Amino acid sequence: MTLFKTKTKKALALIAAVVAGFTFAMGIDAGHSASAAGQTGYIHDGSQYNGGYRWYEDGQLFTGFRFYMGTYYWFVDGVRQNAGWREAWGYKYYTDDSGRAVQGNVVIDGTAYNFGDNGTYYLRGNGSGYLFDGSPANGGYRWYENGTVYTGFRYYTGTYYWFVNGVRQNAGWREAWGHKYYTDEQGRAVQGTRVIDGKSYFFGNDGTYYLRDDDAGSRMIAEANHWLGIPYLYGGATQYGVDCSGFVYLVRQHAHLTDLGRTTNAQAAYLRSHGSQPKSASQAQPGDLLFWGSVGGEYHVGMYIGNGQMIDAPQPGMTTGVHQVWGQPLAYHTI
Repeated sequence: MTLFKTKTKKALALIAAVVAGFTFAMGIDAGHSASAAGQTGYIHDGSQYNGGYRWYEDGQLFTGFRFYMGTYYWFVDGVRQNAGWREAWGYKYYTDDSGRAVQGNVVIDGTAYNFGDNGTYYLRGNGSGYLFDGSPANGGYRWYENGTVYTGFRYYTGTYYWFVNGVRQNAGWREAWGHKYYTDEQGRAVQGTRVIDGKSYFFGNDGTYYLRDDDAGSRMIAEANHWLGIPYLYGGATQYGVDCSGFVYLVRQHAHLTDLGRTTNAQAAYLRSHGSQPKSASQAQPGDLLFWGSVGGEYHVGMYIGNGQMIDAPQPGMTTGVHQVWGQPLAYHTI
């Protein structure tokens, strides 16, 4: 009897231990099931991932994209994934370091990609633009073109900038499209008249930015030397007689330079309207045009050739030739 009771107690204890273990195991699963049973969403289930949260769909751990707090996240067995490429619905996507699907132009492992900007997030192809890639230059931004870093001019925030391997360059000369350009200390292509390393240059004033002919003054002076000795004739602009502005007009016509107009007023006004601003005669460079009179009230013009001399058609009774600069004219860089 005693043996029977002992064996019976041992058997019951074993059964109780098995039942307890089974109940404990069921309790874990049941706890998870209870928290997500039939539910969909980012649910706290006490897991070791993402602060104890996983994504459930109808009570089951989910793999794929789901919309949450304003964007799409990628889940694998309910666990949110961070940076990486994803494929869904026949498209490719990328999620960032916070697990969010990206949009716009994004640099990934040195290549720029375009993921659209209309809330669809899928990869369109390679991207272009001034994009943040964490590089040490320009605050971490570089210019990309069709996926790769770009060298050349690109239009950005109202002007043109010059990039080398995507990095914006500042002050310096540039060559593109068969023309010469200059970018300032902020990297912007310049316009108008600029003094660079002590020499005056004209880059136009119509949004094209290229250097007009930095040798225009030299060409004008060389041509003027072929037309010395022409008698002064008021209103004249031919080899038979010229006045001061007529001489400038004749010389520039034969040198194939820009027509500045026929009168001193028109010539000075044209230069001002195209970015060449008046400066004192002490700042004149060979090839500059000198104008006497007030701004808008010019009455005489000559071509400065250096060393205090000019070529002009001075007055009745004289001929075109080399003369000393007199008075206090204003100098304009010619174009």
